[in-house]
Amino acid sequence: MTFAWRSELLKIATVRGQWVSALLATAAIPVISFLVVSTGGLGSGESSTRGAATGTLAGLLAFGAWSATIAAGEYAQGTMVTSLTTVPRRLTLYGAKLSATATVAGAGALLSAIIAWLVVLGVRAPGPYGLGDPASLASVLLAIVTVAVIGVSVGLITRSPSAAIALVVVALLLPKAASGLLGGLQPWIIGASPDTVVTELIGGGHLAADQTFPAGALAAALSMVGVALVVAAGGAVAFLRRDG
Repeated sequence: MTFAWRSELLKIATVRGQWVSALLATAAIPVISFLVVSTGGLGSGESSTRGAATGTLAGLLAFGAWSATIAAGEYAQGTMVTSLTTVPRRLTLYGAKLSATATVAGAGALLSAIIAWLVVLGVRAPGPYGLGDPASLASVLLAIVTVAVIGVSVGLITRSPSAAIALVVVALLLPKAASGLLGGLQPWIIGASPDTVVTELIGGGHLAADQTFPAGALAAALSMVGVALVVAAGGAVAFLRRDG
């Protein structure tokens, strides 16, 4: 597994499209946070920590799209056979892809959150607001790693980069867009979506009741991770049962 994990990390580091995409995804949250704060889009009562998380959705979309191409791109380019020749045990290769993608996504998310927080501190005009709890930005890391795992799994299920990206984007955006159609399930579904989980863990006092997970922020985070594990299990089944 260690050999396979290092091999997957090496692929990301040497394939230009993958490492450039990872860098762009890392820049998404600081850039959006800068734009929101510099244009006065952050309320006077919001903490700097909350300001640093305003670009979370952009980061989730960026890392989700990036991770969706990690495995699906190998099928599109015909390099999956080479990967299977190098690491013939499919479960090992699958685990290596998940762990390598999660490692890069986690490192990028951590760096992104720290830069975003520093940017907000540097750009925001002095005022009577608080710093908030910077440690709560770890929720950004959790959400992005969760979405990255889903992206890789969906990529292996669909074997199509475009289809995998589309599914990840729909999964991130559709719950809120179709909130009126969810009925009584609305707070359970929207409340467990990655962007909302981050808001709840950082401080979601301004969230509407129908967008707040009824069982609390910690339960929302656990539900989000649980969904990722289910999708990952589906990806494992699809990968183990397919040829090539």
